[in-house]
Amino acid sequence: MQILLNKNKPFFKAAMHSHSTNSDGRLTVSEQKELFKAEGYSVVAFTDHEHLIDNSFLDDENFLTITSCEVAIKEFPEQSTSKNTSMRVTHLNFYALDQHNVLTPCYSSVCDHFINESIADKIKFNGEYNRVYSKEGINAIINEAKKQGFLVSYNHPDWSLESACDYLGYENLDFVEVYNHACSVEGGEGYQIKAFDDFLRSGKKIYAFMADDSHKKEHMFGGFIMINASKLEYNTILSALRNGEFYISQGPEIYSIIREGNTVTVECSKAKRINLSTKGRRCDTITGEGIEKATFTLKENDGYFRITVIDEYNLHAHSQSYNI
Repeated sequence: MQILLNKNKPFFKAAMHSHSTNSDGRLTVSEQKELFKAEGYSVVAFTDHEHLIDNSFLDDENFLTITSCEVAIKEFPEQSTSKNTSMRVTHLNFYALDQHNVLTPCYSSVCDHFINESIADKIKFNGEYNRVYSKEGINAIINEAKKQGFLVSYNHPDWSLESACDYLGYENLDFVEVYNHACSVEGGEGYQIKAFDDFLRSGKKIYAFMADDSHKKEHMFGGFIMINASKLEYNTILSALRNGEFYISQGPEIYSIIREGNTVTVECSKAKRINLSTKGRRCDTITGEGIEKATFTLKENDGYFRITVIDEYNLHAHSQSYNI
């Protein structure tokens, strides 16, 4: 028997993409902490643009910050994406394995206009890095971040104007963002689960994220992850992330996924549909009103499987993928 998500182990609600007044957000990290805690969050990654800040002064027994940042690799480095709206760009989030590692990888002064002047003297970096928008250039940045002790997420491919022709050339990513709430709120295409399957079907090991990418209160609480970890402690949480011990959601909850031989059983909050997806075309679904459990049979040639739970409001939760 394989317990893929364990209902007897705590789940910690986490926001993995958020911006504060330290860059271009409208709320301070302290203001966001209070809002997130009121909504049941235990973990927040403040991924402010282009620099790392240790926000562990916010931590308490029920709240943990992940040291993190977001960096941009632009097709035309000197231009703004708000003005050149057809320019391709790659946005990556870096998550520090060591909470106090604040040496910003691949720092570029071309993009440092996002940094709030009030915290500029706290920024630590090791020289200027020339970011190049190409498969080779982006892979070099990913590899440098990994070498310096970070997990790496590839963010909002549609907003970035990138397709599978672009992102399938990126190597050693840990996560792909398949839902971006800010993009959705602002009228863009925020939901991109296909990118997850694109990576998986190309043979890459990767996990999926849902995130807010919040810059203001209206962006918050739309996409999150639920980390299945034994305790709320930095190394334990980062280990769970690294090993894919979490699911992603817009609202529905997944309590348990257990595999016994070729049978998979899912327990969840009330749903109208529970789906099994595989590497190929084969899929399966259980539908009903307020269903809370489903059992599926796997086949040898399924390659991998993942679970989707859809509630009455058409909100989705997804498991990670699991090899057959």
